[in-house]
Amino acid sequence: MKEKVPDICIPIPPRRYGSRRNRYEMLEQWYGTDRAKVEISAHTCQPKKLDILLDEVLTGINRPENGLLIRIKTQWAKIIGPNFSRFCEPESLREEILTLKVRHSALLMELKPSCDIICRKINRELGENVCKEIRLTV
Repeated sequence: MKEKVPDICIPIPPRRYGSRRNRYEMLEQWYGTDRAKVEISAHTCQPKKLDILLDEVLTGINRPENGLLIRIKTQWAKIIGPNFSRFCEPESLREEILTLKVRHSALLMELKPSCDIICRKINRELGENVCKEIRLTV
């Protein structure tokens, strides 16, 4: 006579556990009804107050460098020339470091020696010390 081997694992149904309800059902099968509520709340992001959330979002937006970046973008073809302006564009400006997004990796080597010249052109065009360094990304 064969001994019955106890089930160690609870089989997971073939549906996905993406929604909160489905995760709760899975945890309920695993832990039981009472413990499932505790586990789902422990692994759920806690709510934030709206004013705190907005402050976090707006601190990244409300920076004086964003106005300079917009000015650089609007005058980009004039600063760098029409040939190169088709292949690269300003992406961000932080702490006087301008990041340029290049459309192709082969242009990284082409533009690398010209970064100082581009910096000087930007500073001359905007009339202030806006750019100290340029970083290139693909």
